[in-house]
Amino acid sequence: MSTQAGRRRATTVEKNARIFAPIKAHRTFETVIERIIEAIDSQGLSEGDRLPNESEMARLLEVSRPTLRQALRVLETSGVLKIRAGQAGGVFVASEMVPVEVLGQNIALEVHHVGELIATRRIIEPIVYHLAAENASEEELDRIADAIELMRRHLGEPNMISRADGLYHRRIAHAAGNQILLRTMTGIYRDLNPLRGALSNDREHGLHMIDVHSRQLEAIRARDHEGLERMLQETFVDLEEEFKVTSRFSVRWAPREDNVSAKAPPERKRRARA
Repeated sequence: MSTQAGRRRATTVEKNARIFAPIKAHRTFETVIERIIEAIDSQGLSEGDRLPNESEMARLLEVSRPTLRQALRVLETSGVLKIRAGQAGGVFVASEMVPVEVLGQNIALEVHHVGELIATRRIIEPIVYHLAAENASEEELDRIADAIELMRRHLGEPNMISRADGLYHRRIAHAAGNQILLRTMTGIYRDLNPLRGALSNDREHGLHMIDVHSRQLEAIRARDHEGLERMLQETFVDLEEEFKVTSRFSVRWAPREDNVSAKAPPERKRRARA
């Protein structure tokens, strides 16, 4: 093996070790599914990209081969992965649009749960969006725009609209640049999946979502925190009216006092993938 090829292999092994960190507890296939989806999102992988092979993935995640295979079967059936046999085979990304039911849990849409979920979003989601406005790279902004374009492409297809909407939210959470918030929002959006099924997903609603997401992205690109704040609050009010719940608390963006007179933030940079 050449020195250059050896370096490439070492870099790939090191990157895989970071992405597919061991699952310390609750070694269920559902946890494996979440970790694989998180890896696809965080690395910006798309159709045709290769994941580590089965034995390597099981080793990195520290799960049994049967548990991993169960997760891979679910993701393959759902159209997220494609598994090819043979010498040139392996595990490949088939689609970055994750079906709602893959991440969804069997949570009843009880009034108190919906109220708690929306209240939690009111507290945490604005922080995520404002951090994305500050921290997102050009590549990350482009990937968020791609998710909106997927929604536009699948107008009139409720299931695909839901997938693209989930992708939009996950990419904003990733662009915030905070791994703790990313994990927190992953759990919230997982719980949110049953609610998506309860909302209208007809063409008119799809057009409304595209309009809202497009305006949110414009505000994020422009670092327009005031405009972004206004749009987020409108979204939460709409959700509360839809589900007949109210939230007592909300979080609003305010710069630190010692940063009020700071210069404009630096130009966004092209950030290499981790």
